[in-house]
Amino acid sequence: MINVKKIAPIFVGLGAISFGVPASLFKIARREGVANGPLLFWSFLSAVVILGVIQLVRHARLKGQATSWKQIGLVIAAGTASGFTNTFYIQALKLIPVAVAAVMLMQAVWLSTLLGAVIHHRRPSRLQTVSIVLVLLGTILAAGLFPITQALSPWGLLLSFLAACSYACTMQFTASLGNNLDPLSKTWLLCLGAFILIAILWSPQLITAPTTPATVGWGVLIALFSMVFPLVMYSLFMPYLELGIGPILSSLELPASIVVAFVLLGETVDWVQMVGVVVIITAVVLPNVLNRRRARP
Repeated sequence: MINVKKIAPIFVGLGAISFGVPASLFKIARREGVANGPLLFWSFLSAVVILGVIQLVRHARLKGQATSWKQIGLVIAAGTASGFTNTFYIQALKLIPVAVAAVMLMQAVWLSTLLGAVIHHRRPSRLQTVSIVLVLLGTILAAGLFPITQALSPWGLLLSFLAACSYACTMQFTASLGNNLDPLSKTWLLCLGAFILIAILWSPQLITAPTTPATVGWGVLIALFSMVFPLVMYSLFMPYLELGIGPILSSLELPASIVVAFVLLGETVDWVQMVGVVVIITAVVLPNVLNRRRARP
């Protein structure tokens, strides 16, 4: 019989790596003439449909999950943060390399910590403060800001930072809302909220831009890598991980984004940027490792 606890880290890690693929796919799709609005629309529509089918197969009805329509509505509303994240991120990718955009998106780690401190009226611990400083230092290096070795669009950096802000909100909202719901049901509702926002926000382009087979195809592929596969992996296997392991494995998204961009797009990363990436991953891993050691009897 398979020991789920032993294989859980592998599948959670694969889910994190999967999150690193869509940024490069966005750029490839744009090269083929696919507009951002329709691409996001079909990505989220595909995710809603696929996760909806999974819900039907599992017979996971919302009525039997000890929840209320108010709670369901709040979870759907919280999903709009993910819609904003993808909107800002895909716009940023028009202006800056994938590696830089991925690094800026990782700012969600410390932004989420600060947001949680404000919401719960508590100061970040010394360890969290050190982690935040390390992430900021790593960002300066990994984004190529010191020394400046390439011309970077300030607007692109701002958009990717706004994506990180939205992502931080997503992490806080999903942690505090709909905890009575089955994880996959909650994921489906979050995707539904994001899809509704995308449909409204990008409606002008959806009307004017043509929907081609390439648009639908790329949309489905991006949905599989950015939502369906990683979220299903997280929902099924994250509960089997020891405390603190999840964030460590989630940090694999950053190097995965850079490696995929190198392989698919030919983007290059110098040694200073790689040092920055290592610093950021250390900032994510270190607090969780130390907290695990303290928790041991």
